[in-house]
Amino acid sequence: MRQFFKTLLGQILIIITGSTLFTFLLLSTLLFFPKGPPGPPWPWQTTYRLASTIKLLQSTQPGLQETVLRSAQYDSGLKYKLIDTPTPCHHKTFNTWDLTKTLAYELGDTTPVTAASCNASDNRKDIQVLIRIGNQYLEARVANIGREPTRFTFPTFCAILFLLTGIAIMSLWAISRIISPLRELAEKADAFSRDVTVVPVKEGGPSEIRRVATTFNLMQQRVAQHMKSRSQMLAAISHDLRSPLTRMRLSLDSNPSEVTRDKLIRDIDLMNKLIGSALTFIRTGADGETNEWVDLDALMSTLCDEYEDAGIAISYSGPAAMLLLCKPDAIQRVMTNLIDNAAAHADSVSIRTSQTDTEILIEVNDNGPGIPEMMLERVQEPFYRMDTARNERKGSAGLGLSIVKEIISLHGGVFELVNRSPQGLSAKISLPKSLNTRRS
Repeated sequence: MRQFFKTLLGQILIIITGSTLFTFLLLSTLLFFPKGPPGPPWPWQTTYRLASTIKLLQSTQPGLQETVLRSAQYDSGLKYKLIDTPTPCHHKTFNTWDLTKTLAYELGDTTPVTAASCNASDNRKDIQVLIRIGNQYLEARVANIGREPTRFTFPTFCAILFLLTGIAIMSLWAISRIISPLRELAEKADAFSRDVTVVPVKEGGPSEIRRVATTFNLMQQRVAQHMKSRSQMLAAISHDLRSPLTRMRLSLDSNPSEVTRDKLIRDIDLMNKLIGSALTFIRTGADGETNEWVDLDALMSTLCDEYEDAGIAISYSGPAAMLLLCKPDAIQRVMTNLIDNAAAHADSVSIRTSQTDTEILIEVNDNGPGIPEMMLERVQEPFYRMDTARNERKGSAGLGLSIVKEIISLHGGVFELVNRSPQGLSAKISLPKSLNTRRS
């Protein structure tokens, strides 16, 4: 039970119950307060008789007033008398308050009325009513009803019950409006923790609840994107490791010499760097590699020599001593991905570089079947694989071009694919030469 009252629902119920009891006690106190509302039907019947008699006396000539009073004496429970100097009573009760108030309402504020009991110890005594009429006072004796009328009658109880029921219904509606979004939010959060699938929460309820739902939806998207990038990075590891492993196998099959051994060692070192970068990225969200000045001409020449030794028909042309501020291993990954992709679908590959005052341009061209125009953008999406003649080679995860696009974007560059005429594909890269590279 104590745990229940620690919940939002329990605490709201405590507030509603407390406020309802307070309202009930307040209404009950007002009903028993002397100046509270009169309990029908008394004293309205007595009030009408008294008011009628008083109005009749006020419109009657003084000499005939006694005759009118003698006629009015026949009314049950009422006795009238005109006197010059009254002896007023002073004991006030619920009945005297009620009678005074109702008579003042019927006669108006211009006719002063007082009602009091002359014996405080005996409620059975009559109530004295004094009204000034001309130069005299009308003293009316009203038969007391005995015990004062109970204020907590059945109509009063129904009125209070109706009021409290309305409070309870409105409170339950308010609770459901608050609790329902929170319950849905808790269910969606539990489901999201079990299966990272973005299911937006309905943004309803009070403004604070809507803000929580909006924040939760954004958090879902960010976490899902974060997990997606991690998954893509793990898939990219296998993709990146396939290229040096393939070159190692081709080198061993074609020429297992001392030179080949040195190249295999370099490829193994590259694989270790790729694994280290991937693990660093998984832990911190970055690849851990810093920007360095690289001679792009030397890098391209070395790559082409290695592929040429592996039996790939590849050529390179470009100016000497092109310096580029970049992440060296990342740029090498870009070039190996593009060369592997071109070599898998063409007989020959050519690389051409050029530079301006602010940027360096790289083109990787092949004479393969090309890519349909409507798919040039889609092939750069992760895990997308074509079903045309230029299909991804067996074992490919469809990540090569997406990795290229991500790395180039990381360096602040632009990557695009363009079909050549009459056939072939050109992968074009534009990289800034300055320090405008984005931090990872």
